[in-house]
Amino acid sequence: MVKTLSYAAAFSMVFGAAALAGTCQDDINKIDAALKTAKLDSDQKTEVTDLREQAVQLCGAGNEKEGMDVTAQAKQILSVE
Repeated sequence: MVKTLSYAAAFSMVFGAAALAGTCQDDINKIDAALKTAKLDSDQKTEVTDLREQAVQLCGAGNEKEGMDVTAQAKQILSVE
């Protein structure tokens, strides 16, 4: 019983993290696409670019929750859902 629960917990963590990582990458892709056409002043563009880089670092390091928070800030500036 304990062995089964351990496998279930490990399975959830692995596939849960993979799902978040995919969502994180999806948001980064949305930011990249929006940056190509967005009408931002230089300060906003710099801020969004910095936020994007932070998100890449966070998501790459396994900190998907923090990465998603950062992408949300960038998407808000870009008016992207």
